[in-house]
Amino acid sequence: MMDYQPVDLTSQADADDDLELAYAAVWRGEVLARGLPFLAPERAGRASVLRLKSGTARTIGLDAEAPIRTITFAHRTRVEAGLSELGRVSAVYRFDFADGESVRVPIRDGFEVENPFLGWGMQPSLAVPDAADSRPDRDFGAFADAGARQTEVVQAGRWSDRPGGPSLRLQGVEDQPPRYFLWSWINPRPGHQIVRIGLEPGQAVVEVGGICLGFVDEYPLQPEPARVVTAETPRGYLGDGTDLEITVDRGTVSFTTPLRRQPDPGDPMAVWGDAPDAEVVGVYARVASVDSGTVRLQANGETIETARWSELGQGRSSGVGSLQVSELGRNWVRTRIVDDATGEPIACRVNFASRDGVPYQPHGHPQHVNGDRSSWHLDVGSDVRLGRTTYGYVDGSCEGWLPRGEVRVRVAKGFEYEPLDQLVEVADDTRELTLRVRRRFDVSADGWYSGDTHVHFVSSFGGLKEAAAEGVSVVHLLQAQWGSLFTNTEEFLGRPVVSDDGRTVLYTSQENRQHFLGHLSLLGLKEPVMPWSTDGPEEAELGGGLEATLSDWADRCRAQGGTVVVPHFPLPMGEQAALIATNRVDAVESLGLWPDLMYLHYYRYLNAGYRLPINGGTDKMSNDVPIGMSRTYVRLGADDDFGFDAWCRGLSAGRSYMSSGPLLSLSVDGRGMGDTVHLPERGGAVSVVATAQSIFPMYRLELVHSGKVIATSEDEAGTHTLTIDENVRFDRPGWLAVRVGGGGPELRTQHRDVWQRSIMAHTSPVYVACGERAASDPGALAEIITLIERGRSYVQHRTAAATAAMHHHGGDHRSFMVRPFDQALAAVRARLAEFPD
Repeated sequence: MMDYQPVDLTSQADADDDLELAYAAVWRGEVLARGLPFLAPERAGRASVLRLKSGTARTIGLDAEAPIRTITFAHRTRVEAGLSELGRVSAVYRFDFADGESVRVPIRDGFEVENPFLGWGMQPSLAVPDAADSRPDRDFGAFADAGARQTEVVQAGRWSDRPGGPSLRLQGVEDQPPRYFLWSWINPRPGHQIVRIGLEPGQAVVEVGGICLGFVDEYPLQPEPARVVTAETPRGYLGDGTDLEITVDRGTVSFTTPLRRQPDPGDPMAVWGDAPDAEVVGVYARVASVDSGTVRLQANGETIETARWSELGQGRSSGVGSLQVSELGRNWVRTRIVDDATGEPIACRVNFASRDGVPYQPHGHPQHVNGDRSSWHLDVGSDVRLGRTTYGYVDGSCEGWLPRGEVRVRVAKGFEYEPLDQLVEVADDTRELTLRVRRRFDVSADGWYSGDTHVHFVSSFGGLKEAAAEGVSVVHLLQAQWGSLFTNTEEFLGRPVVSDDGRTVLYTSQENRQHFLGHLSLLGLKEPVMPWSTDGPEEAELGGGLEATLSDWADRCRAQGGTVVVPHFPLPMGEQAALIATNRVDAVESLGLWPDLMYLHYYRYLNAGYRLPINGGTDKMSNDVPIGMSRTYVRLGADDDFGFDAWCRGLSAGRSYMSSGPLLSLSVDGRGMGDTVHLPERGGAVSVVATAQSIFPMYRLELVHSGKVIATSEDEAGTHTLTIDENVRFDRPGWLAVRVGGGGPELRTQHRDVWQRSIMAHTSPVYVACGERAASDPGALAEIITLIERGRSYVQHRTAAATAAMHHHGGDHRSFMVRPFDQALAAVRARLAEFPD
């Protein structure tokens, strides 16, 4: 016997005029509404309805073979009824039993029925739109709908247009208002058969488009709250899970999400995301259904397994048996995360998941950042995704639903705390959890403070929160221009923003950009340096000309007391050589990408005799990477307290190293990074002690002498501490630095962010002078001249410059643009002149 059966109203239909007008659409033929079958009446091939108005009472005979438990009506009041009086009785429905008893129910506006075209916020309390809540298209749709699609929900009857009202809809979703409201009457005498329905008119015109009889003991319009349903992938499955979908016919279902094989608890990278090529072992969705609903697992639209919801809820399933409700109970749990030594709450990032990998993120945080889609300039802040694992940033406490049973908790707080990967038991009565995280290193005790010189899109306070959770002390939030898009304009203050505890500082400045000449981070600005970008896409507007050089931007930053950093060194490299040759640069930034290319260019400048500190920046533009994944550690001056200005002074002085994990120390005859060791004219030996420590396994620490690796400390299995203790001979000026990187498997030497950065670190040099001589390599200087000439040729011959314009500098614009390159060439050639032919 079927669960539900439609009633044929054809003999009762009497209205087919004005039914196809705008905002008066009706059903045609056989219809499934919220999984319930209806048979829409027609007359002479035209759509029709049963219309109740004065003098038109109706009686509908029923001849059901089984006891009727519910009767569901698809009905509405007429459009012209307009804003009705709440509680107005628009009709009365009568239910006649075989034993002669009857039940009369008033059909009231705002309760059992309503005009479906009144718009948002005016739905009845006891009836629902004829379409269920749904989802927008996951991958496609109008650009204007990008923000709305992030909600991942479409409320039934919510996204609609109405005369005189605003356009509020998603292009990929049915944009008509509901045709009817569905109201279900529950038989109060389930043991007695119903033989007739009487429909009596009331104070308004009511149109009935369909009636459905229910024979199962359930209320068909209100599924139970959603629960997690999982399904295993089919045997031999090699896909990425996007072709698999869990569906339900009488309820709602979230997007289906792949479940990847979880990292082993002993995996040292487990807290930093799942492996990018982790096998898809199943899928999950959150399903809400009535007992009679059918859940299906489909592959490319073909059903491969089915289960009745009532069976799933009891732990049984049909088909091959992989469909199951994995959440058999849940608790609202408040969690505290504290420092193991002090017991004080700590900011951190967290991920909660069931044993099979289903996320249960704290309330207020998504299960999947931007639906596991790209988040460039979208949904940036408060969360981060590494691999396919989403983490929420919390300030030491959070709360939300957790499934009963074992829950895997992963907690991280930057590079100085031991990652926590722990299984906790959520019992039936669990309401609170406390997690303890252990600090492994404390570099601030020795005067070192971390910073990220390259962050985009977050808000000031969001950036402070994320930085604190990642153990980053200083954040440089950079305004930027991207074609016609200007970002973080509203964040600029010309001064730092400091957290309440004084431990985290954020300063909004600028990254000024040109696609060939390069980009420049201008830190600590008191007022803007404009234009932010120039010379056309993708940095500047379409068709733009070259209005400024990087040297001009650097000069205006320095004039304010700012700090100039070359970001994502060494690319693009059109004007970098000219900047460095004219001493306009305070530091060069590594993203933790292209290490070999970075070494090649960095060592060239150092060998040519330029004092050039290194720093780390993330270039965060999405929630696929945390603030500080590539960061700078700066040692403050002996008399400095922590603060933004002191940190920038330390960076400019070269007391710095970049790191995407390892923590470094370097001593050369007792001198540190950025210092100079003075040897006699003939040279001599220096004592070098270097240490690398990390929460991640390291495989190789290298000592670099003027561009060449001269000593190595290695561990094939990976270790958390590496040291070098060497005596190094110098017969001419040079420099020393240490670096960590490579030497192990990719899954242990790469992060799991969107760019899969290397886990690496590199110090700024300790410089070694011999008498009055400092390092200067004529071969390197000659290469630098070539780089400068390349940039000059671009400015002289390739760029477009407006002629009928007065630029910000005044004077001849082409000469203005070429001038810094000529200054650089003169400076480098003067250095070369010191060498004999």
